[in-house]
Amino acid sequence: MESRKLFQSFGSSEDMREQGDSTRQPERLTISELTHHCSEETNKFLKQNASDDRYCLELFRRAIVKRDDDAWSCIYQQYAPLVLTWVTQHQSAAPMLGQDGSAPLVNAAFAKFSQALTPAKMENFDSLAAILKYLKMCVHSVVADEVHSRQARQYEEALELIEHEPATDDPADDVVANISAQGLWQVIQEELNSEDERVLIYLAYIHGMKPSEISSQNRRLFPTVDNVYRIKRNVLERLRRNRRLQMMFKHQYP
Repeated sequence: MESRKLFQSFGSSEDMREQGDSTRQPERLTISELTHHCSEETNKFLKQNASDDRYCLELFRRAIVKRDDDAWSCIYQQYAPLVLTWVTQHQSAAPMLGQDGSAPLVNAAFAKFSQALTPAKMENFDSLAAILKYLKMCVHSVVADEVHSRQARQYEEALELIEHEPATDDPADDVVANISAQGLWQVIQEELNSEDERVLIYLAYIHGMKPSEISSQNRRLFPTVDNVYRIKRNVLERLRRNRRLQMMFKHQYP
């Protein structure tokens, strides 16, 4: 009788231990519970203390593999401050942290991360360190993309002045005059294919003549002012596509 009670008591204690352990198994926890444990383990990890990655890995698995919006929301709240730190530490990010602050870059980094880290790729990540390294790579990629995008916009905005040329004044004068002042005249010369182009560019950007003056003094090549604008548009369109000029412009406006 006593031995039976002892056996039952022993069995009951084992069952309770198993139940207690099972409640801490990551796959059996709620999103809220996972987030709590993940936060604790992440703090340990960032302090370079021993940590248990299972909770964070499960949280990321639910977000990426299960496409759980609540899990994504918790991941964002958990790691946005870390991503913000990476953004502000990036040497190229400072000029982009203007009126809009860092929020657009932080959001873009998470968007890139969620798109790049597919369910299939998630299987290759077996530690929190690996996932955070991938997230940091996304931050650097987003900052680099934004830098290149801004450089391209600067270049396009400068040359696109020719799209709205008025009838008398020529805003393209400032564009090419500025380019020539940067020591790029040789590149421009290589893009000139005919006599009328060479004469026009020479008169406009060496002598500073206006389209009306060029036309009135060179009726054979430019019967009307419209001819001057048309030829100039053709030249500047080629300059727009010139790879050497793009690279020089990029270095001039880093």
